[in-house]
Amino acid sequence: MRLGLVVVGLAFVVVGAGLVVTFFVFSSGVPPGGLTRSISAVQMSPNSTQVWTLATVSTDHGTLTLDWSSSGPSNVALARAAACPSSSGLCPVSPALVVWDANSSGSWKSSGGVSSAYFLTATSRSSNAVNLNATLSESYPGTAFGLGSPELILLTIGCVLLLGTGAVGVFLGLFLPGGVYQPAPRPHRRVEIYGDLEEEPNELEEDPLDGPE
Repeated sequence: MRLGLVVVGLAFVVVGAGLVVTFFVFSSGVPPGGLTRSISAVQMSPNSTQVWTLATVSTDHGTLTLDWSSSGPSNVALARAAACPSSSGLCPVSPALVVWDANSSGSWKSSGGVSSAYFLTATSRSSNAVNLNATLSESYPGTAFGLGSPELILLTIGCVLLLGTGAVGVFLGLFLPGGVYQPAPRPHRRVEIYGDLEEEPNELEEDPLDGPE
């Protein structure tokens, strides 16, 4: 058993499981739905202009519908709103998405990307006071956890990698035997001790005290 691998693997599993629970269980995201913005201008003076800022939900896939009517001829235009390049606040993006000249009603629909805000401009072209009503409607699909598709894919891949790496680490830590990579024991060195040793007498030499037989 390799305790270090088990601990590291469990850490990866805990982090991966925490991300899964946080985003896939407790995060509700944005459910599919829509909104409606209605405006009304009463007794607009001849040649007068009014501008409305209409807040919407920014999404990559949505549908916008504009319907308006007036009691006299009017110029009406719808444009995206974006940050002003030289000052704070929002400014209309040119060209406008749709324009009506001296009409008494109009209808427009578009599908695709939706910005977070739009400008609706109306100018009376009647010699009398004009009443104008307009409705901007938006519908959009649900988005999981408030993330787009690329972010959601990356999040899923990250969770899978964390859980997979943690599981492999725990498996190896449990089943790999310990001590496999320990260094081999060092060989014992042979120590030879040299000292002054007395030479033993040769057994074959004759003793001078021994006489001849």
